[in-house]
Amino acid sequence: MRRYKRFLADVRLENGQRITMHCANTGAMLGCSTPGSVVYYSTSKNLNRKYPQTLEYVQSEQDHLACVNTAIANKVVGEALNGDDIAEVQGLGEWQSEIRIPDEAGRFDFGIPSKVYIEVKSVTYLNDKRGLFPDATSARATKHVKALVRRIKAGERGILLFCVPHTGIERTSIAKQLDPTYYEAVREALDDGLEVLAYRCQLTLDEVKIDYAIPFTLD
Repeated sequence: MRRYKRFLADVRLENGQRITMHCANTGAMLGCSTPGSVVYYSTSKNLNRKYPQTLEYVQSEQDHLACVNTAIANKVVGEALNGDDIAEVQGLGEWQSEIRIPDEAGRFDFGIPSKVYIEVKSVTYLNDKRGLFPDATSARATKHVKALVRRIKAGERGILLFCVPHTGIERTSIAKQLDPTYYEAVREALDDGLEVLAYRCQLTLDEVKIDYAIPFTLD
């Protein structure tokens, strides 16, 4: 019915009951928050949660399925890294999650110390078969790009990985009009050696997992 206060969504169930559930997404959810959309949710077994249900998938007006729980992206990327399913980083060693950024505050999503660091972003904003990131201004995303560049200049690999849990997205790009600062940060980072990967997910009501690489272009 509506998404509001960033982390809440009101949903009408098939029996007509209206409930409020947790929405684990800090973005604008462009194209994934239209009132009247069919949604799918999970229910936590934690009895202490104020909102036991979590919004997981939204079915778009074009009948595409999108996973709007951004926490899922790190889970599926972690599984893919540990299973050596991402070709560009196969065989590098044991991956650590939530790894501290060397010599500064903050963490990267994944890394192997002194070798490679990965920051994961979930892409669900569809525009003409392209997945655009971000769907709202994100100073945090820009900060991570600049931190990756500093690791590259220190002689390590820095990777920005776009995880795409959306059945309608066939390629990815930067949403320049929504966040020109982020666009410029990525553009400059590419010149400095930033690697950008994009992987589409296989999405069913039972499972989300990394499927195959899709193209990324700056524009």
